[in-house]
Amino acid sequence: MTDHSLPPRRPLSGVRPRGPLVLIVEDEDSLRELYSAELASAGFMVLEASDGASGIAKALQFGPHAVVLDLMLPGIDGFKVARRLRADDRTHDVALIAVTALSSHKAESLAIAAGCDAFLSKPVLTAALIGELIRQIATRAKSGSQPDMSRLAKER
Repeated sequence: MTDHSLPPRRPLSGVRPRGPLVLIVEDEDSLRELYSAELASAGFMVLEASDGASGIAKALQFGPHAVVLDLMLPGIDGFKVARRLRADDRTHDVALIAVTALSSHKAESLAIAAGCDAFLSKPVLTAALIGELIRQIATRAKSGSQPDMSRLAKER
């Protein structure tokens, strides 16, 4: 028996609306994969890089809205990555969030001086990371340089 009071189902397009693009630059595979999965489930599009050089290359190529940046990376460290991204016109306004095992005030000061907008000490709860991403990207959205985060903020 069919209920004719319900509208007919429309076929699904297969396209899901997605949120802002976040690049995770983390050399520890398990953390990078955890952050990636959690951010994707929160509605972000996610790119990954396992070292500073590939992080810079991906940031310049894809222009993410935010970068989650470990400061202790092989090769080019996160401080240098932050300075490089701030110096380039293509990435100078990207939100940079330092996520690191370095927990001293000096490390935080150096990260902020290098261009990071926020500093989170590991271990970081993914809810705290997502909250910081939403805050940082929303701040940029008000200035017109980033997407509107109200949908993601309401879902959290």
